[in-house]
Amino acid sequence: MEESEVMDETEGMEPEKVVEVDAEQEAAAEDKASEGEPSEGGGEDVEAGAEVDAEADAETTASEPEPEPEPEPSSKKSEVDWKDAYVRLAADFDNYRKRTVSEHDDIRKRERERVVNMWLDVYDNAERALAALPEKEGAWYEGFLSLIKQMDKCLSQLHIVPADDMGKVFDPKRHEAIATLPNPQMENNTIMHVERRGFVYENGDVARVARVVVVRNPS
Repeated sequence: MEESEVMDETEGMEPEKVVEVDAEQEAAAEDKASEGEPSEGGGEDVEAGAEVDAEADAETTASEPEPEPEPEPSSKKSEVDWKDAYVRLAADFDNYRKRTVSEHDDIRKRERERVVNMWLDVYDNAERALAALPEKEGAWYEGFLSLIKQMDKCLSQLHIVPADDMGKVFDPKRHEAIATLPNPQMENNTIMHVERRGFVYENGDVARVARVVVVRNPS
């Protein structure tokens, strides 16, 4: 009797009503999901994920080196460099000019000395020829004498004059000692004989050294 009664009561229930309630719940859940409402327990997961993403972005930003700022073009700096290059070039050119002038002066001076010494050798030979003439008059004597006067005039135009070294103290810059001899009447280291005359410029510079004999008395 009891089992039959239970069966009868079960058969008397309305199954359609239960099915309808479940369908309504599913529809409400779908509406919430479409509207973006977080389900229960899902809010905490979203917030935790957002914090993890923020920390990852911060670490990435900190690890990446900051780009260095590009140097701005400076017209003032380029102007200073240009001025420095110009000053250096001008200094180099001035040094080159001075060096070239000095070299040319040295070349002219050496060439002048060479020509003067050659000319003075001819002058010495003309004087020797005049002194060797047996007669101190006549055409030959007058001819050599006029030739020497003309050579003296040329030397004066070059500002060169003969040096008077007889009896002077020996100077190695102006004299060339070819011998030493005793002479009690003269002091030591003085010139007692001039073998070849020396010549000097009017400003005192030596044009040609003199060859001389120097006194050397025994002590």
